[in-house]
Amino acid sequence: MKKVFFLLLLAYAFNAKAQLQKVNLQASGLTCAMCSKAIYKAVSAISFVDTVKVDIEGSTYEIFFKKNTTPQFDQIADAVVDAGFSVAKFTAVVNFDKQAVDKNGFTSLDGIGYVIVANAPTTLQGSKKLKLVGKEFMLPKDFKKMPPLKVSATEAKAYFVTIQ
Repeated sequence: MKKVFFLLLLAYAFNAKAQLQKVNLQASGLTCAMCSKAIYKAVSAISFVDTVKVDIEGSTYEIFFKKNTTPQFDQIADAVVDAGFSVAKFTAVVNFDKQAVDKNGFTSLDGIGYVIVANAPTTLQGSKKLKLVGKEFMLPKDFKKMPPLKVSATEAKAYFVTIQ
């Protein structure tokens, strides 16, 4: 009995440490259920994607990842575009544990770099919803409203985000 309890406790602790919990994507340009299915198939085919849950009415996709993989958000956005549609909104739910943020708003977690746009805190704690900003993660009309994003060498491979 003690072994079972220990294994359950260990499993819970491992799951609680999951950093990137999920991604929520809203697509644009869908007109029917077949459109939704095309995006579902394209995103599901990505090697690091484990599960995709679809809300046809909202044109949204909740995406979960395989263990021990580092998701590439741009690959997900590219899959949507390659299926013939646009990304309207892209958010990631990330669990932070006293994660330091540098003076430029940069932080890295599990091999993924993030640059927090506007009012970056010095540390991040708990579950945060990060909205990705950039041409591939939002509609062109929304991207035009964004101030120019300055990119340093450290941030070249990072994703620009705002905290929701």
